[in-house]
Amino acid sequence: MTQSLRPYLILALCACSLNAFGARPEVLEDLPGFDRPVSAAFGLDGKTLFVANRSRGEVGAKRGAGTITKFSVGEGLEFKLASKRFVVGLTAPADIDFLPVSLGDIAPAGTLIVVSGTPLIETEDGRITKDASDDFIGLSLIDPVTGKILKKADMGPASNLKLKGEFPLVSPNSIAFDKSGNLYVADTGIGGNLFRNRVKTQPVIYRIERSGLVDLFSGTAPNAVQVMKISSIPGDLSYQAEDDAVYFVANHLQGATRGAVFKVSSQDFQSVLKIQTVVRDMTALASMRLTPRGRALLATNSGELHVPKNRKSSRLIRFRPEMTFSSPGKFGLLPEEGGSFILAVPEETGDAGAGKGQRVRIVRLPSNY
Repeated sequence: MTQSLRPYLILALCACSLNAFGARPEVLEDLPGFDRPVSAAFGLDGKTLFVANRSRGEVGAKRGAGTITKFSVGEGLEFKLASKRFVVGLTAPADIDFLPVSLGDIAPAGTLIVVSGTPLIETEDGRITKDASDDFIGLSLIDPVTGKILKKADMGPASNLKLKGEFPLVSPNSIAFDKSGNLYVADTGIGGNLFRNRVKTQPVIYRIERSGLVDLFSGTAPNAVQVMKISSIPGDLSYQAEDDAVYFVANHLQGATRGAVFKVSSQDFQSVLKIQTVVRDMTALASMRLTPRGRALLATNSGELHVPKNRKSSRLIRFRPEMTFSSPGKFGLLPEEGGSFILAVPEETGDAGAGKGQRVRIVRLPSNY
């Protein structure tokens, strides 16, 4: 081979490699005008995008000021605002998802579900409330077409709907469904002293079976509930159907905050000894989703995206031009043909600083992730 042909061969090989592994990660669009967006989720048909806004003051959530924003998603990923305040009157919404199965007469598959509530509520004089006993902490079912709240299940310390186990919901922050319609709810356990009757709390993940959800939304305390105590603060949940396992983020807060990702089979949910480590000793983690290839995609508090390489290290996903996300929340994921996928990443601050520039950033990641 002549020297003159080698540069062209190298370029051709590079082009083939790029085609094989997909294009670089890219930012497609910024959707502005939110009020502390914390969670985004695409509708089951991929034609809608919902964003939960957790309106906050200086020290805590604003009572009754949380909302859900709705977008339509058209051909060519055209995002159009359908309703900025599609759902109103929420206190501290934390995460949203969709029912994968019907709950009988209560709600059909595809119904929007939101977990909300916290005792860390800011009063009118800018302080944390001393008693959150009368505030709603639990789950709400919402019609994704009209925005009407269909059913609510208060599961807080003052509620009559006690979950099986000694720990009530206090400050829930994430939900996920498995393929059978069982719901997993992560609770930080933070703020048990801010109720009329101080309650014992602990970081936990609840598994509420489909029949238990029917009981909950029918006003009956469910029996089909399991609870798993964990030693660190849970940050996000995701379910993988292929291995029927729940993945969860946990941040250890003693000393320097360190993040980790674990997984546990739905069949071994209550057995702490069955928990497997995916990656550990990372910087603090904000959220996680599983990619179409089944890889854990992690967002750090500092705004980077990572994928684990092994149990002790991860790979940073680089954008061109270089960028990081600002206060990333729980992101929605929309698969595309060919294996690439779209992320809708809520950013509480954006480029303009706290209280301004709050947005959802739409990005595309290639199929090799």
